[in-house]
Amino acid sequence: MSRFRSISALALLLASASVSKAQDFKRQYVGKDPCALKLKGDYDFSLRLDKTRDLELRALDKGAASIVTIVEYKHDGSACGVIRDLVQITVSDRHIDEPFRDEHFEFRCFDAQAPTDVVVGTIVRGYGNVKLVTAREAWRIDLKERKFVETHHKVVCSADGFGGEDDGSDLVHEAKKYAAHGKPGQFGPESK
Repeated sequence: MSRFRSISALALLLASASVSKAQDFKRQYVGKDPCALKLKGDYDFSLRLDKTRDLELRALDKGAASIVTIVEYKHDGSACGVIRDLVQITVSDRHIDEPFRDEHFEFRCFDAQAPTDVVVGTIVRGYGNVKLVTAREAWRIDLKERKFVETHHKVVCSADGFGGEDDGSDLVHEAKKYAAHGKPGQFGPESK
């Protein structure tokens, strides 16, 4: 019984350390300009979230942690603006040269209870696998409040559909498009 208590205490300590680290990232980044912070990671990219509100998602791999931020850009079209919110995952034994080998964020996720919402999830999948995978954690994006809202029900994610030229659309448009299929998690004709 003592061993069980020790393991439980260690798990609780690690969980609280992870929450504390996430709060540190929030204090460090939210409300600040990503240009002023010179925010960079080992692996980073951005996706247009809602072009009518000048919002973008930016994903950064910071070694043992990965974060996704909601950035509201200035109306003048510059790449600078304000970080409105962020979510984070902490990954042990991260393989920097293979960013999709471990748990990572995915941006084509479907929540059957909110089919037209933009949803971000965390998954583990092998490189090249685009099949639907159930998210370990997921957040829907509240566009009005510019915040991530954690969801606690089943969400599926797919890695298909991001190839090709930028057609000017955004994730809001894509969410409505794949919700129109009428099949949870059906992102396009190639999804199974």
